[in-house]
Amino acid sequence: MGRSNKPNPNIGGKLGLVAGIVSAVTPVAIEFIDRIPRKDETEPSEELISMPELCSKKFPLKLDEAKELIEGHGLKALPIEVRIRDAHVRYKDCFDLQVVACNKKANSKLKPGEVVIIQYVTREVIDESLRIFEEAERQKATLKQERADRRAEKWEHIKTHAGDTAVKAKAGVEKIIRRDNKKKELDKEDSYE
Repeated sequence: MGRSNKPNPNIGGKLGLVAGIVSAVTPVAIEFIDRIPRKDETEPSEELISMPELCSKKFPLKLDEAKELIEGHGLKALPIEVRIRDAHVRYKDCFDLQVVACNKKANSKLKPGEVVIIQYVTREVIDESLRIFEEAERQKATLKQERADRRAEKWEHIKTHAGDTAVKAKAGVEKIIRRDNKKKELDKEDSYE
């Protein structure tokens, strides 16, 4: 049984239905598109400001320099000190009042007058960070020395056991040689008789 080549009688009705839907929806779609604001129609007061880079490793900034830079771009700066309990090894190489973090990423777009939180370190935090670093280094050195001592102790233990084993093996070989020599001597004596 093959397919029949008769045309579908409902095709005209379907095409008419689709054409009717398209003609009904077109005015609504055009009105909706017209209501969407375009980029060039935005008000000039909504101009966005690019956030300057504050936490560069190559060019670290002091707190007052960062505040001037932010306020020069039309933003508000809110300085926050790193607490001593938040001291970390990463602050050990910083200088007093160095900016270490910011809540906005560099080159992000901000509205004028938006608040930017600047985090900076003080001398106390830097000293605590140095103490933490030195303590960590001391612990690493102690652990390394303990491992070296254990390794040396294991080698000594292996050497003594290897020496004992060698002495026992030598004694065993000597016993076998003596036994063989005695056997040969007895065989020689028996052969003479």
